[in-house]
Amino acid sequence: MPKQTFTKNLQYAKFCAYGFLKDLRFYEPFMLLVFLDKGLSYLEIGTLYATREVLINLTEVPSGIFADSVGRRLTMVFSFLAYILAFITFYFADSFEILLLAMAAYAFGDAFRTGTHKAMIFDYLRLNGWEDQKTYYYGHTRAWSQRGAAVSALIAALLVLYQGSYAPIFLFTIIPYVLNVFLILSYPKNLDGKRHTSDRRITEEFVSVMRSLIASMKSLAMVRTISSQALYTGYYKAFKDYLQPLLETLALSLPIFLAWE
Repeated sequence: MPKQTFTKNLQYAKFCAYGFLKDLRFYEPFMLLVFLDKGLSYLEIGTLYATREVLINLTEVPSGIFADSVGRRLTMVFSFLAYILAFITFYFADSFEILLLAMAAYAFGDAFRTGTHKAMIFDYLRLNGWEDQKTYYYGHTRAWSQRGAAVSALIAALLVLYQGSYAPIFLFTIIPYVLNVFLILSYPKNLDGKRHTSDRRITEEFVSVMRSLIASMKSLAMVRTISSQALYTGYYKAFKDYLQPLLETLALSLPIFLAWE
């Protein structure tokens, strides 16, 4: 394995800061509790999550084409603006229909962000001749993302205790996401990637992607691999959020169990 030889310069700090700010999702530990607090049933909550996942999958390919057309930086900015719109709507929404629109905006944010920033990092490594440093470099940025997630959970708990309700955490989440918008805009232009503004070129790329997808689906081994991954990821995403009300109930009943002892 090659030794770590990259330079921890300003752009390295920006990549790490992006990861840290991106994972300051104060709402995440309480998402399902927020929906329950707004009077939604478990069926409606499940519908919201299902809608999000379906929209993310449907917009993955168009988001890549969009990035090729306007550049990765503007694509990332669009992604974070969609997130911010979703957070504001989540805070003010008081009906299932409005929450469904908020979840759609959230899905667009996820689809346009996923993979785009990673491509920018790998492009930066290629431009600097550090392609053999992908493991080290990307690992460092991911470590800062994990730090952000850890800090986020702690701050989120303090915010809920201080505010006495769950909904305001969406407004607090807007702060790091606005900072990330300005951070992305400060990235060098050469990280935008190759831009194809021709409608014909975009159409050709879309057709090429669809042909590759069809070819993959014809391979039984490939379908089996994708299905296994999809089933695991799907069940995990579907059930992990439902642990929140169970943990809340357990936490509330813990003093009673201790008193019985």
